[in-house]
Amino acid sequence: MTRDHKTRGFTVQGRGAPPAGNARYLLRFDDICPNMDWRNWREIEDTLLSHGVKPILAVVPDNKDPKLIFDADPGDFWDRVRVWQSWNWTIAIHGWQHVYVNHNAGIMGLTKKSEFATLPRREQSTKISQAVNKFKAEGVLPTCWVAPSHSFDEITVEVLAENGIRAISDGLWSWPHGDSLGVTWVPQQIWSTIRPMPPGVWTSCFHHNGWNSGQLHHFKDCVARFSHLTASFDEIVTEFQRRQITPGDRRRAHLDLLWNHRIRPRLARLKGYRPA
Repeated sequence: MTRDHKTRGFTVQGRGAPPAGNARYLLRFDDICPNMDWRNWREIEDTLLSHGVKPILAVVPDNKDPKLIFDADPGDFWDRVRVWQSWNWTIAIHGWQHVYVNHNAGIMGLTKKSEFATLPRREQSTKISQAVNKFKAEGVLPTCWVAPSHSFDEITVEVLAENGIRAISDGLWSWPHGDSLGVTWVPQQIWSTIRPMPPGVWTSCFHHNGWNSGQLHHFKDCVARFSHLTASFDEIVTEFQRRQITPGDRRRAHLDLLWNHRIRPRLARLKGYRPA
C-alpha cells in the first residue's frame, strides 16, 4: 500500500476521466441516535419517503455526547434502524461515541476536533471494532463511514478496511473515486441545503436537531425541487469505485477548502461583509 501525501489520501486505481452527465445528489443526515430530535425527524422521514429519496443515515453506535440529546429515547431505536435498512437506506457508522478527544483536523483539514485522528492504531481499532460489533449485534449492516466533524486519518481508513467498511462519505472533490485499499470515497461538499451544481456527485449534509419551522420548510422545498436528481449511495459506489482521482479533482477540493472553509469564514467575521 502506498500513500499520496500531496492529496491527503491513498493512491487509487482505475480510470479518472470526469464522467459525463448532470449533477446528482445524495442526502446525508448526521447524528442519528436514540435521543435525537424525533419531532422533526417524523416530518423529514415522511418527506424522504414521499419523494423516493434514499438518504445516508450516519448513526452514532453508542452516543455519549450530551450535545446530541434533544428528545426522549423512544426505546425502539434499533428497530427503527432496521426498518430504514429494509428501505435500502444507507446506514453509516458515525464514529463510536461522538466524544472528541483532541483538536486535530485529520486528513480532511476541516474541523479541529476529533474522535480518531492521531490516536494509536490499537485505540482506533478498538473503537471501530466496537462500533461494527454493535451494529452487527443489532442486525444492522453498516456500509459507510462518516467521521464526527470530518476528522480521521490514514490509520482510520486502514482500520475501516480491515473491518469491512469500504466506503467513506467525505471530501470536497466533484466526483467519487476508489483507493488502493478498495475504499470508495464519495465526497460531501454541501451543508444544510441543496442548490444547483455543475456535473458531479454532490452530497448535502443535514443536522436536523433543533430545526425551526423555517429550516424544516426549506428542507422540504429542496427535496421537492431536486429529488429527481438524487441517487442512492450504493448506486454511486458501484459506478465510481474504480474511478481514479484526477488533478482536477484535487484542484477543486483545494480551492473549495481555501475559499469556503478558510477565506470566506474570515471575511464573514468582518463588519459589513455579506457573502453572495
